[in-house]
Amino acid sequence: MQDKQEKLLREFIKRTFVSNLIKEQREEHAVRMFVRSLISEVQDERTLSTLFEAKDMANPHPNTGINKLRDAIRKAKPSIKAKYQQLTTDGSQRESFTNHFLTAMVRLFDELDALNAQGKEAEDVAKDFSIDKDSFDNDLSVPPDVSSDDMAKDIEDDGDLNSILEAVDVDIQDDLEANDVVSDEFEEKENTEAEKSKTQVEKDFEKKSSMNQEREKFGAGVEGDSTGRNQAFDAFNLVQSYFSDAYLDLNNPEDQEMYKKWGLYNIKLLLDKYEEELSSNPVAPDIENPA
Repeated sequence: MQDKQEKLLREFIKRTFVSNLIKEQREEHAVRMFVRSLISEVQDERTLSTLFEAKDMANPHPNTGINKLRDAIRKAKPSIKAKYQQLTTDGSQRESFTNHFLTAMVRLFDELDALNAQGKEAEDVAKDFSIDKDSFDNDLSVPPDVSSDDMAKDIEDDGDLNSILEAVDVDIQDDLEANDVVSDEFEEKENTEAEKSKTQVEKDFEKKSSMNQEREKFGAGVEGDSTGRNQAFDAFNLVQSYFSDAYLDLNNPEDQEMYKKWGLYNIKLLLDKYEEELSSNPVAPDIENPA
């Protein structure tokens, strides 16, 4: 009888405590393996990223424009990624970010090209229009054989000298009123006092209103979610100088063309990669509470 009770007791312990313990150990092992796989993926990604950047530095591209582009993208990536991946409420926000950011990059290159085209020397501009540079000074100078008395006589012959002087007096009076230093200083002082009397909330509101106007101008002609547009505006302001500074260093047309073409293409690929990272986040396994 005692042996039977002991056997039943052992069976009960085996089915309850031992079975649950084994189940817990298996679940814990599964969790550990899952966490290790995540850590391994992150480490592999960091290693590959480091090797890729090191490879870029050790093996420059045959085109100078591409080398300058690599450096610009390397500097800009953290800011673009942070701003893009903050948009998690709706995919339309990220789509708007992409459309606005890429449009801004196209506009940036167009503006830089326009400025480069306008940056000619005065001699080059005069040559384009077949203008003799020395003729500017000659056209504005007084002929040496004309005296001041002759000029005064010509003025008097052409019209009423008193009327001319009255007109001059009026112009002088207008200039004096326009350059009223005392009034300007008083008005400036009033504006300064008014600015000091504003609360911080009022100042923040005015700053935000001014920024919203800039954001609307930034997104003109591009449809999309305004939150994504605002994030694109902020990201573009952070990285714009990286791309413009590098591009302005280039004078070779081939380098400039490679920089622009592959710059836009790689930024698009970069944004696609950030989208994939958001949509492919691994989901943790559903672990039941053993209690």
